[in-house]
Amino acid sequence: MKKKISIYGGGWVGAPLAFKLALADFDVSVSASQVHAQAKHPNVHVVDFRANEETTESDWAQMNQSAIQIWAIPPRRKKNSEEQYLRILHDWVSVLDPKKVEKIIFLSSTSVYANVSAIVDETAEINSTTLMAQAEAIVSASPIKSIILRLGGLMGGDRFVAKYFANKRNDGANCPVNYVHKDDVVNLIALTTEKIQSGVYNIVAPEHPTKQDVGMNDCEKRGMNPGYWDSSQPCLGGKIVSGDKIVEQLSYEFKWPDPMEF
Repeated sequence: MKKKISIYGGGWVGAPLAFKLALADFDVSVSASQVHAQAKHPNVHVVDFRANEETTESDWAQMNQSAIQIWAIPPRRKKNSEEQYLRILHDWVSVLDPKKVEKIIFLSSTSVYANVSAIVDETAEINSTTLMAQAEAIVSASPIKSIILRLGGLMGGDRFVAKYFANKRNDGANCPVNYVHKDDVVNLIALTTEKIQSGVYNIVAPEHPTKQDVGMNDCEKRGMNPGYWDSSQPCLGGKIVSGDKIVEQLSYEFKWPDPMEF
């Protein structure tokens, strides 16, 4: 058996990640209110645990003993949720023991980058006022080594492009997309767990079709109304996020390189 890993958040990414790491013979604990079908494996231990502002140090101890800690809980879209998210994250980091924990993997977002008309990589300036940038700062301040993974727009499975664009008036027709498929996200996090010790990395599919092209293409494939697109307007901002750094470091080949094929 390899090292113990804790995954906070047994949802859309956390559950299949737990299963994949279990297949690699890790001993995985994942927080979830119930056993997710995608996480069923003898090496996966589902912990009925929900992080909140009342979580005590003994409550955290159910999960924080593992050598590798992965935070896969996204912020909620509710009133005061941003402040609560940051407080909970701070509480979690503060109870981690540097003598037991070797590294933290935090799932962030490419939304930390400004919307500029340029190709941006991990050296680009970020907007420090965004929620995820503040969250990254909390994790990075820990004495424990950390890996920040900035994920592009998550797609795959029940998250398909047409779902968000069909029967709607859609802006930014000519702007490039920075999407990534769940399969590649899970694969890259799993590889990061074994092969990267610290740093900041973008996880984004290498192809960046326009929002209109990918939206209309997916609607057509699924027999859905493509909505209304105004392609006469130029793209304002429209950054392209580069994920070359992690691809080169891990010698990774994307399973789904082109969002047009998701």
